Amino acid sequence: MTTPRQDPVVDDRLELELLVAQLERMRAMLFGYSSLFFARIRDWAIVAIVLLVLGASGLVPVAIVLVPFVVPFAFLETGYLFYYTVFARRHAERLERAINERAGHDVLAAHRLEAAYFYEPDAPKIAAFSVARPLGFMSAVTLGYSFGALLLWLGGIVGLVDFVGSLDEPGLMALAVPGALVWTAAIVVYLLWTFLRRPDERRLLEALEASYRSRS
Repeated sequence: MTTPRQDPVVDDRLELELLVAQLERMRAMLFGYSSLFFARIRDWAIVAIVLLVLGASGLVPVAIVLVPFVVPFAFLETGYLFYYTVFARRHAERLERAINERAGHDVLAAHRLEAAYFYEPDAPKIAAFSVARPLGFMSAVTLGYSFGALLLWLGGIVGLVDFVGSLDEPGLMALAVPGALVWTAAIVVYLLWTFLRRPDERRLLEALEASYRSRS
């Protein structure tokens, strides 16, 4: 019994269709997580502002205690969402290069346009703040959000100090201020290390190169 001969043209066409389908999935993922990223920033900002108002107005004084813990956690969660946009963009970039390699010429250029318009993905960056383009719009927006978060955090930490100072017997609440400082520092250091060292992104790039290696 002989094995039917596979048609290489059909195989090439099927492979290209699969690559295109995967590219569409990554582009949808990039859009979805980008939208979720900004939605979460808005949601956490509202939560922090409400807590500040409740605490500062005296309606719920203890609400101010949560602010210095909520703001860093918001950075951690939104950093996680941004983490997925990096995955989707780098994956889409490698897929476009793979499709171009198989087509024999550059039919897809979105990854190069993104690098020119937003920031070079290989350049050092902290979230969307590009060290190579500190005056770029993405960098400016990142700084703007960060400054707003810093103001909320400072308002929260000042309110927390005042709240603890107003207690006759602070008890365990005496640990709230140092706890907030340690919590904040730990998250900031981890996020800076993650985005500047990029250990996960480097492993991703190695896996992408192995998965979509050129056949030539």
